[in-house]
Amino acid sequence: MRRPSSSPVRRLLPIAAAALGALFLVPARTPAQNTGYSVRGTVLDSVSGQPLGRALIELNQDFATLTGGDGQFSFDNVPSGSYMVTVAKPGYFGFGFASGLMSRPNSGIPMQPRPPRQIQVGPDMAALTFRITPLAVITGQVTLSTSDPADGIQVSAYTQRMQNGRLHWILAGSARTRSDGSFRLDNLSAGNYLVYTQPSLDHDGPATTRGPSFGYPAVYYPGVTDPASAGLLSLRAGQHAEADISLVRQPFFPVTAVVRTSDPGQFLSFTVLDGSGRQTRISASYDRRTQTVTADVPNGSWSLDAHSFGREALWGRADFQVAGAPVGLAISLLPVPHIPVNISRDFTASTDPSQPFQTSGPGINLFLSSAGDFSMFPYGGGINSVEGSQGKQWELRVQEPGRYWVQAQAFPPAYISSISSGGVDLAANPLLIVPGSDPAPIDVTLRNDGGTITGDVPGESRTLTGGASAGVQQPQIWIYAIPLFPTPSTIPTGFLQPDGNFTIPNLAPGSYQVIACDSQQDIDFHSPTGLAAWAGKGQSVTVDPGGTAHVDLTVISTGTSQ
Repeated sequence: MRRPSSSPVRRLLPIAAAALGALFLVPARTPAQNTGYSVRGTVLDSVSGQPLGRALIELNQDFATLTGGDGQFSFDNVPSGSYMVTVAKPGYFGFGFASGLMSRPNSGIPMQPRPPRQIQVGPDMAALTFRITPLAVITGQVTLSTSDPADGIQVSAYTQRMQNGRLHWILAGSARTRSDGSFRLDNLSAGNYLVYTQPSLDHDGPATTRGPSFGYPAVYYPGVTDPASAGLLSLRAGQHAEADISLVRQPFFPVTAVVRTSDPGQFLSFTVLDGSGRQTRISASYDRRTQTVTADVPNGSWSLDAHSFGREALWGRADFQVAGAPVGLAISLLPVPHIPVNISRDFTASTDPSQPFQTSGPGINLFLSSAGDFSMFPYGGGINSVEGSQGKQWELRVQEPGRYWVQAQAFPPAYISSISSGGVDLAANPLLIVPGSDPAPIDVTLRNDGGTITGDVPGESRTLTGGASAGVQQPQIWIYAIPLFPTPSTIPTGFLQPDGNFTIPNLAPGSYQVIACDSQQDIDFHSPTGLAAWAGKGQSVTVDPGGTAHVDLTVISTGTSQ
């Protein structure tokens, strides 16, 4: 189907067809005159190898169709040239960005697809084959000790994902149980999952000082209340796992906290956290007139977090224990400090006129990621100009105190030579932020005498298969220079050029393990265990200041390229 750019059908047809699973096949519209070539192919399940019907195929978001029951698709009269191909199907991890689908809730399309594939359309094109990965599903049954229907219980799943070389727990999905107590968590990629139910009162009435209300505390699969004892569901691509959970009705006791703040009129929000620091759905109500917050909480260890998001960020936390009786406590809100950032430029190399260094700003990106397993604000910070300094002084702002890894990236041609705070090396150690404190500044030194890694991957030139003039481009080869030393920066990455060569510039001097992979990798380059996974693979090199190191690599097959 050739989509005129002025027509609204250009975006509505693929959305309706792929996201809603319409009962008709989008036809490929044929122009009045033959102006191009035929593009044909098949979409397969990467696990089973079976053909996939009703998969959406787009070429440059100008042509679109759905595969038939045999997984095949075809476009006629496609003008010659280079096209980016998108393949999307609900319940599958495709590649590219299907028109309008990524912002559509509950479309069944994952939010982080692989990059689109490139093809060259021309005469004598070979048939194309694309493989997409099925997503996993967790289903289960929640039952109540009272034998009442377990309707509307919130079930959540956390999974670990790599962020800048470190694993973080993130919320992978939530669902409410149906009237029969069943639930379904879908569109899950392969990985380990922690599944649990959120605390739930069995009615909306509050507890009183005369007695508790009743409900169902959080339970972690396979049926424990201690998050440290929870089991993990390990899912493969396309796997369907079962997680049944039984809940026992228990009392919830009133917790009342007196709020101490210097600005009673400031807007405040309160959250009850469980013993592992996960945010719960326990309601906490704040009465600004009496400056008290109340919540109904079951037995166990908890924390009450308070936040203010006005001109000045305030934060407070009170840990408490519920043991069969009401609890009274106080929570004090203190300012979250702004951390001064001092940036020095120790430039010794002459600057390339084609790559001038930015002098009007800080010259770096700087932000934080939580060093804890769970956090309401796993990411924070951001370098800002100090008010009134006209861009000559800088500071880091955060939402809440805690332990954070500092992540920093210099603008080329500079690299980060050192980063510390109060004598602590932040490339290897987390930053501790204490409320109401006067923190030591973050000191950053930039240098511009970085080195370069060049390389060849013999036999992996970016030629097109299926003929010299037309076909599908070979899968992208990813080049990683894994730093074998502490660094706050992202892992240096390069890509293979059409001639089979690559270049990674502006590198901090030091030792690197250079690898070539047939798919994008999440690499733990901060821990000995993560580095050991790549030991002996690729080639180790040392980059000197201003120097160039050369490597010859063989592509590592990871089994995930499409």
